Amino acid sequence: MADVLSVGVNLEAFAQAISAIQALRSSVSRVFDCLKDGMRNKETLEGREKAFIAHFQDNLHSVNRDLNELERLSNLVGKPSENHPLHNSGLLSLDPVQDKTPLYSQLLQAYKWSNKIR
Repeated sequence: MADVLSVGVNLEAFAQAISAIQALRSSVSRVFDCLKDGMRNKETLEGREKAFIAHFQDNLHSVNRDLNELERLSNLVGKPSENHPLHNSGLLSLDPVQDKTPLYSQLLQAYKWSNKIR
């Protein structure tokens, strides 16, 4: 059975997602290496083009496969609990002077904005 933290994250899926990220990075690197190397080591221009296109397509399929696997695993990981999304700064909402200072609302807006960027 998969371990689940108190925040609701599946640790086994999380470890697999990290491995999937590494595989994706590796396959993207292979795509750029293929582009960097270009059409080398073939005698005829037509042979070079066909080999380059076939190799490049294989690398792109690998990136697509790794990305799909990562998306699948990201759905299995789960999301952290939203009980206290701001951790200790969430306690600012209990401050009685909240009405007088916009600190908590600005902090909450900044948190939401940073989540949207991700």
